[in-house]
Amino acid sequence: MYLGPAFLFAAFASLFYVPGFLDTPLGMLTSRQLISEGLFSIVALIALASLARSIECDPVWPWRPGFRRLLNMLLGRT
Repeated sequence: MYLGPAFLFAAFASLFYVPGFLDTPLGMLTSRQLISEGLFSIVALIALASLARSIECDPVWPWRPGFRRLLNMLLGRT
């Protein structure tokens, strides 16, 4: 349930990435680059939070009990 938004936010964050941002001094950044990197940071953090929530709650991860139940049902085990 949370894995889809994590991928969507990660794709959206890639639109705002500025190459070489960490190598450029802050005084030399244009306002457009600064805003773009700010948006990248915010959206990337949202993607990471959504991924963390997915790992915590979604049954698609192998260590979750729901995954084991679904796999046992698909393989015909009781």
